[in-house]
Amino acid sequence: MIIPFQFTFETAEELYNCDEKYPVDFEIAWKLLGYSRKDSAKRKLIGYFMQDTDYRLHSNVESAPDGGLTHREDIYLTVECFKEMGMLAKSEEGKQIRKYFLQCEAIAKQSVKAIPRLQRQIQQLQENFDRLQSQVQKILPISSDFTPPGWDAEVWRELPPQDKRHFRYLYQNFNFHPESEAIDPSLISAEARLQQRQEMERIVGEVTPSETWRIDDAKQELLARFWAEGGANDE
Repeated sequence: MIIPFQFTFETAEELYNCDEKYPVDFEIAWKLLGYSRKDSAKRKLIGYFMQDTDYRLHSNVESAPDGGLTHREDIYLTVECFKEMGMLAKSEEGKQIRKYFLQCEAIAKQSVKAIPRLQRQIQQLQENFDRLQSQVQKILPISSDFTPPGWDAEVWRELPPQDKRHFRYLYQNFNFHPESEAIDPSLISAEARLQQRQEMERIVGEVTPSETWRIDDAKQELLARFWAEGGANDE
């Protein structure tokens, strides 16, 4: 990770969330932390921290312009090592950088605490969506040529139109399937049909004000079509 020479809260936040194990270049770090000399900072590093745990050191041999060889060391620190080096520096720069990281930790803790609340809110939104979707589905009329699942094609074809409408209604509102349960004669009685109509009207009335704007325009038109096509003939 490339660290700017001016350390800010945004830099601390980026380091705090970084996935690299050794993201901090020591060549930049000792200056940012307020050390007056590089060799002094290096002595602190070697004396207080463990190589290949807190920092990584690479020694390289390079060709010099005069034809000889030069030795170069590249040192990279973990974020935790960088923070502790700041405390050891006892400088204003080190203190300020430590404050930035403390702010990052506080934000992270608050985020973790908020996760259960956000999960509950997401679950509530999903439940509200499912409920609204169910209410809209009950309002929308089924196509006049729709055959509910479970009906034998020949048996369905012989049913009177009003019975077809009624069994479409039972499927749409009560998930009625003739192959899984006996047809109760009470389901098609005049009293039962009146109760089912009242139940439909009650469901429509339970839509909350915050949800009404989503379906209100369609509700009036679709209800009128529903009763015009089937409701009046069922009595």
